[in-house]
Amino acid sequence: MVNVTAAIAVLALACSRPPATTEPEPRPARPLRVLELDRLFVLEMGGVPPDDTTVTFRAGRPRTILVRHAAPDNSVFAELVFPAGAFPDTQALDSVTATVRPRPGIYGAEVSLSADPVPGAGAVLRFKYPIHFFAPLGALEAYGGPVRYEAALQVARAVGGNRYALLPSRRPGPDNLEADLPGSGTYLVAAPREP
Repeated sequence: MVNVTAAIAVLALACSRPPATTEPEPRPARPLRVLELDRLFVLEMGGVPPDDTTVTFRAGRPRTILVRHAAPDNSVFAELVFPAGAFPDTQALDSVTATVRPRPGIYGAEVSLSADPVPGAGAVLRFKYPIHFFAPLGALEAYGGPVRYEAALQVARAVGGNRYALLPSRRPGPDNLEADLPGSGTYLVAAPREP
């Protein structure tokens, strides 16, 4: 009897179909929250302001651009990170020029690129605010303190008409905030006025 039972079990196992393996359906991208500038608490900046920075580099190679506060401080204000695949080296594109113009008194910058990076290739804009940051008037009251305000900060990109889209943002380290860099534009570090 034991042999018959074992044979039936083996036969059943051999005849059974493996479970269907289907790829999970991709989640649709959430629409970005878009707010007027007057509905945002923009992170303010003190100290020696950063200088404009322009860098030209070869396409097809990784490049990190550091934008620093002026001397004698020299601390990093922002980083632009471009992996090798962000700008493939082609006959039409052998080099890329990036210009960063910090906005006075705030954590914000106008970024101009001679070409847009490949979507999803890992181009990143990272703001660093360990020293010179100030919460704007009313932000600490609205959020109940600096910790909650800082946790609500996002990188925002101008989308026209004094409106800003809040980009999905990450914190790679303390006092660092980054988002994917889709291309040229004006970027700010901000939190909604209504928590």
